[in-house]
Amino acid sequence: MKRFTALLGACLLFASCSSQQKKPDPNQTDAPPPKLLAPSVRKIWIPAQLKDGGQEWEAGHYLYRIDRNTSWSR
Repeated sequence: MKRFTALLGACLLFASCSSQQKKPDPNQTDAPPPKLLAPSVRKIWIPAQLKDGGQEWEAGHYLYRIDRNTSWSR
């Protein structure tokens, strides 16, 4: 009988400890984090050209210009 009472008490203690609800973290909110907006970049073609009175040849190439940097959404 004593074993049964001790076993029953241990089971009730274990069940009460495992079923307690944990308190929510006050620093955690349900709102999703803000998202990053992609930067605005322009791709500009620079045509081939002669420089220095025809002594240098610069091949055509792309120039990438950043108009707006990455930013956080609101």
